[in-house]
Formats: sequence, structure tokens, C-alpha cells
Amino acid sequence: MNVAQLIHRSYDVRMTKMRRFHPCYILSAFYAFLFFCVRTAEAKQLIDAIPADQPPLARSFPPSPAEQIPIGTGKIVIFTRENLNKTGQWDFIAGAWECIPSRTNFPITKRVEFCHSSWEAWPLLNRLAGDEHRGLYPRFVRLQVDARNSYSVNLYDINYRTWDVHCIWQGKRLNAFGIVKNSIICRSAEKWFSLDSLTGIIQQEVPCIPIETDGSYWIVRKNGESAGNWSYDPIKQKFLGHFRDIDRPLGYAKSLITQDGRTRAWVLATMPNGWLGGSLKGTFVVQRDGQDDDIQIPVTFLARLGRGIPVIPIGINLKSNVDGKIEFAAQLEKPGTTERVWMLDIVSGNVSESVRPHQTQLESDFAIFDGVRTPEYLRPYLKDVQHFGRSGLAPAFLMYLGLLKTPPEYPDCEAGVSDDGRHIFYKAKKGSLSNVFIYGDTQTKEIRRWQIPDALRSADSMEFVWVETP
Repeated sequence: MNVAQLIHRSYDVRMTKMRRFHPCYILSAFYAFLFFCVRTAEAKQLIDAIPADQPPLARSFPPSPAEQIPIGTGKIVIFTRENLNKTGQWDFIAGAWECIPSRTNFPITKRVEFCHSSWEAWPLLNRLAGDEHRGLYPRFVRLQVDARNSYSVNLYDINYRTWDVHCIWQGKRLNAFGIVKNSIICRSAEKWFSLDSLTGIIQQEVPCIPIETDGSYWIVRKNGESAGNWSYDPIKQKFLGHFRDIDRPLGYAKSLITQDGRTRAWVLATMPNGWLGGSLKGTFVVQRDGQDDDIQIPVTFLARLGRGIPVIPIGINLKSNVDGKIEFAAQLEKPGTTERVWMLDIVSGNVSESVRPHQTQLESDFAIFDGVRTPEYLRPYLKDVQHFGRSGLAPAFLMYLGLLKTPPEYPDCEAGVSDDGRHIFYKAKKGSLSNVFIYGDTQTKEIRRWQIPDALRSADSMEFVWVETP
């Protein structure tokens, strides 16, 4: 495996499992760098034995009709990257195993060997950021496959009751953006296309060209347009507000869409040469649908130099008020005392500026954790596991039970949680829990354990996904 592949692999394993904007993502980036260094040293001594142009499915191990579980039964699917341990060779198999909590005497069982790959598979919609569709339709599974100096992607459709597996698409690069009605909007290296979520049929038409998400809205470009962008409601399938393109500076950029989708506000700041933190000059920009000119207001705020991102602001707040105003507030030179507020009336465009006592943001009570409502008993443990994102519910649950004495770091374990936050799965990489998989139910507070199958001990990267059989 060459260095370019290793960089991509090491970053992908650690960082794609994280949601954007986790407070501790910088720490995880550091661990990803260490992982890269170790893997680079290893790979220099190994021959890349992953075959080129291999079929997308090596073999499957479906249950017999008598072993198939009833419709609606919950299970954990374990997507794996399994080291084949060939002397002097770099070679792995991407697999899928199942664990059925309601069958306590049934072992963890391998169901699929997809193909040789240095990645594990994962559901197509598990990697969305800022979109409510994250985690839906786990039947569609994406796997990156090594292709010498690059990689390709296989897309599979899996029936988790019968374990029928079909590769329905292959190409260079594949990412899912979100869902419009029953269509999953996807992008390959060549174009945008849609996938029918009910039938698995690939369709070429897309309602618009997505750019990014902003709150509950998408920022898109209409088909055939080459400039400008629209706010788009994917549920109502409506274009709402039109805005000119914004040049984002090397420094800081934050945006906000109002509730009606017709106004977009920005805070932009360029990082000056030699700036090491402190006061930073920026621009408060407001874009209004139907208005050709953007309103631009000079602002100043405190910030510090970031690692991985250029600028980390201190004590700012950009929000849309119910009375048709947008405000930007920034702490003054003495943090925690006063703040300067720029208030803009959307209809008139009038701007007012004032100073007021600093309004301290309340600390999270963790009633909602990465979009999931959490039981009250777990909330005291969530502060120390925020770097996991939603998967942090798993170590938090084990800390509550006393099975974990201290909060683990990201590389210490593999953790997963169902999209409703109820079902957790955990595997420690070291210590007394390293020989078992642990399932937990955060409602009943029950746990179950399975010994790790010998064949899974070579799996050095895993993804846990809760599914209910169709």
C-alpha cells in the first residue's frame, strides 16, 4: 500500500466515524496522525496483496430458512476489516457479522465476505452531517475498494433477514447527501444521481444540485444554473430564497438560515499574516431573497488560533429572532463581562449597534446528545465522551453500570448505538473487557455479552449498526 493510500485510509478510519463539529475532534485528528505513522512504518515492510479488478462479492453465509429471524427483530450488524495475516503481505477482507440480542445462546456469526479491501463497509446514509436523514435505510451499504493508486466504491443492497446481497452500483467515489421523498441523492466522481430507497433502482434525475446543508435546509443550485444558490426545503420540495455565491476567506465562516428560508446571514473573517490570536476583524453579511445587494457590516470579535482549522472564535453568537431580526453578538476585551451586539432588521435593512452585559450560554444538560433524547440517569456521564458523538452513549452506559471506571479515548474501543439511542454495542481494545462484545439496552438497563469469535480477533476496524429485519 502506498503512502497516499495510507493517508486516505488512516484519516478515513478515524475521522469518518465522527460527526462534524465534535468538541474533541482535534484530539481524534492527533490519534489519526499517530495511526498513520504506525501504519506507514508497517506498510513499508509489506507487499500490497489486495487483488485488482476483483468481483464485488467473495462469498456469503446466509442462514437456513429455519434460522431466519422474524420480521422486525432487532440485531447488530458488525461491519469489519479483517487482517488475513499473510506473511509479508498487506491484505484484508471486508466482512459483515450479525449479533442477535434476543437469541442469547446464538453466537456472533459471519454472514458476508464482500471482497479484499483495507476499509470496512458501512451504511450509505451513516455519514451525513447536518441532515436528519442520517442512519436511514441501512440496507444500502457502501464499501471502498483498493484500486492500486486510487480506490473505487461498491454499493450493495442487503436483506438482513435472508442475507441476500447484491452489488447495485460500482464507480469512482460515492457519497450520499440526503433524501428527497423516496430518493436518496448521491454523487459519484462523474455526476449526481438518485437511488430509489424502496426499490434500490438507480435513477439519473435529481431535483437540484446540492452544495451543503444549513440547519434543516439544503443549499442547492437549480439544474442548468451556473452561479448563485438557493435554500431548499427537501420535505416540501420547494426552492425558497435565492442568494449570490459567497467567497469564504481563509479564516472563519459561519452561516445561518432564517426559519422561513428566505434570509441567510454570515460571519466572515480573514486571518491576517502573523495573527496568533486576539481581536479579529470580520464582516457580518446578510443576504435577502429578492434583494440584489447584500448588507455588509464590519464587526470585531475575539478568537484564538486553531489547530486543524485556522480560527476558533471566543464568545460569539449568531441567531435569528422571532421578531424578524438577526443579531450577531461578540464579547469585548474582557471575556464574560460585556458584549457588542449588531442587530439587523430584515425588512428595512436597518442596523443598530449596542453594548450589553454578556449573556452566558447555558451549559448543555445533555438531555439531547447528538440528536438523541437521552435517559436522565446517563446525562452526568456524557460530558466526558462527547468526542465519540452519538456512539458516546455506549461508554457512558458502561460507566453508569460501573463496567468502565474511566472514560475511554477514541482509539481505546469500538462503540455503536442505534439511532434512537436505546441499543448500544461496545468492544474494548485493551483491558478486562477486550475479550467480549457487550450489548446494552438503555431502557431496561440490561446487558449481554458474547465471546469474540476467533476469526474476529484479526478485525482491527469495525462499524456497529443496529437494524430491524425487513
